[in-house]
Amino acid sequence: MTMNNMNNEQVQRNIEMFRQMSQQQGMGGVAYIDAYPASGSLRLKLKVTPPERRAELIVNLALMLEMMSQGFNLQTKKIINKEADNE
Repeated sequence: MTMNNMNNEQVQRNIEMFRQMSQQQGMGGVAYIDAYPASGSLRLKLKVTPPERRAELIVNLALMLEMMSQGFNLQTKKIINKEADNE
């Protein structure tokens, strides 16, 4: 087993663990991810069930993206506007 396979297996175990935790909390839905590599743009649209959990999930995903970006040695600038809805 190569190091890459071990890392992939660990990632898959972590994903399954998070999926089960979310399922136990009754949360699910669909994530639409649009990636535009040439322009450096990434867009994420979430349909979350139950809908009242959407804001919490989006804030947590923003924090995760911030941490991942910093891990790639990128400066991060984040705005979380809790009052506006950009539908």
